[in-house]
Amino acid sequence: MGLDSVELVMRIEEEFGIDLPDAELSSIRTVGDLYRLVMTKMQTGPSTRISRAFYSLRRAMMACLGLPRNAIHPITKLAPLLPKPTRIAAWKSLAEVSQLEFPKLRHPRWARDTIRVLTAAAAIAFFAFMVSWTHPWGLLWLPLLGVTAVVAFVVFSGVYAATSFLARELPVRKVGELAEVLLGMNLMRFDADSKITQPLSTQDIWQRLVYIFCDQTALNWEEITPESRIAEDLGID
Repeated sequence: MGLDSVELVMRIEEEFGIDLPDAELSSIRTVGDLYRLVMTKMQTGPSTRISRAFYSLRRAMMACLGLPRNAIHPITKLAPLLPKPTRIAAWKSLAEVSQLEFPKLRHPRWARDTIRVLTAAAAIAFFAFMVSWTHPWGLLWLPLLGVTAVVAFVVFSGVYAATSFLARELPVRKVGELAEVLLGMNLMRFDADSKITQPLSTQDIWQRLVYIFCDQTALNWEEITPESRIAEDLGID
């Protein structure tokens, strides 16, 4: 597909919350063919927020990583798409382009274990020092334990922040898993952006589809008919 048709398909997917695989699109010639395909998808796969999260993520990945649409699927592994040398910059770009809150990249396992050990050692050292200095008894142990917990949290957060340059591990393995995380972190955004709140009639679907074609081609409404050939008549290739 050319750039025009890719953009058209992505808009239709986002509008109706459906997936239009390239294999099924290969036989589409007219607007009526596409309408019937959309109708089939609407019957078997209604709009969901997770679909919208995936489409938003895919659009951002296409823009930031230069990937074709058919290279990004829910089962696609993220690691090959986001190599470690450029992962931090690419992760930041994905968040900016999609305008979504992204999960943070993780420290490697050895770094997480080291930070936990350092935090525990600092907390134990602080607690031992305070015991030797204050000699608490009775209920005075409770404030000391509380202060120690605060110190441990501060040390843990500070070391994590100071070693943020080490955070290059992905929080999930696949594109679909990341879409699920993004939905959870941006739930109000996807609720507000949802265009379809109730079942659509066949006429509603046709009107929305025609509107998309008109917007993409600058043609008039009456020029879009079921018999209109998408490439030859509408100039979308």
